[in-house]
Amino acid sequence: MMNRIGLAALAAAIALFFTEPAGATTARQAIASRTYLLGDWTCTFTVGDEGGSYRTTWSQTLGGLWLKQTIDQTAQPRAQAFTAEYLVGYDERRGQWVRFGAMTTGQYFVIRMADTPDGWGWTYVRLFGNPRPASQQYDTIFSRTSDASYRIDGPTYPDAKGTMVTEHHLCRKAG
Repeated sequence: MMNRIGLAALAAAIALFFTEPAGATTARQAIASRTYLLGDWTCTFTVGDEGGSYRTTWSQTLGGLWLKQTIDQTAQPRAQAFTAEYLVGYDERRGQWVRFGAMTTGQYFVIRMADTPDGWGWTYVRLFGNPRPASQQYDTIFSRTSDASYRIDGPTYPDAKGTMVTEHHLCRKAG
């Protein structure tokens, strides 16, 4: 009798562990909540006293479970031309977003993202060197301003002269 009760309790515990909590968001639902991003966008940016423009395209990929962002920036007065590709996905088990990107300049980024009321808060992840000190603030804020526009504020970092600058991007849906 005791073995049956113990086995039943163990089976219930295993079922609870592998069962998704009621109301949990699936990756497909999370990606669907960002369909306003799909399509072509024109963007302007400023970093300190400098600025420019670029084009970006958002699409779904890998069975509709990821967003793909491609950025094409032509040469700017003080910046080289580049292309970048990012994958944005939702981790169902953690209830968090991730963003992985690489650029033709050789740069790459790993970003943890959290939902905010108007978009996402981004935290850049260091792969090498000392871990970052814990912070309650995001490095970057991505804000949906309408179905046809969004803005990105951040990150802040030292420029070539050592002056702290913050990136600001404004993107509008093309067409």
